[in-house]
Amino acid sequence: MTGARLRGRPGRRGTALLVFAGLDVAYALRLATVPPPAQDFYAWLHSPIPLWAWGIPWLAVAVLCVAGAWQDCDRVAFTAAIGIKVLWACLYLSGWLIGEVPDGWLSMCVWGAFAACVWLIAGWPEPVNGRGRPAWTPPSGQP
Repeated sequence: MTGARLRGRPGRRGTALLVFAGLDVAYALRLATVPPPAQDFYAWLHSPIPLWAWGIPWLAVAVLCVAGAWQDCDRVAFTAAIGIKVLWACLYLSGWLIGEVPDGWLSMCVWGAFAACVWLIAGWPEPVNGRGRPAWTPPSGQP
């Protein structure tokens, strides 16, 4: 391990993962506590699977993000953080396309944009450490 992560601090990438974990836990709690007919989307999701069950993947991603916050190789955590948001964007899009979620296109845009932001952060290296070297370098074969 290098830089700040060696001293037990997560660094900027790790801090971003902790923020994503907080969001994911909050969304899982929302899914576990919201009455299904609260919104068209929730009612639509609840029809095949209870809403609390939809929260389980969000909690799983939160755990991966927390675990990845202190790892030099945080690729799995960022991939999961992106994937859950892309899944949610796709669910909103499909609900809108079949006519069950009237404003699903808008939520699809929001979740898709957020997934893109996570993707951008995933590609950023840690800032330069005290020895003048990058604290993180991409695997070989990547720019």
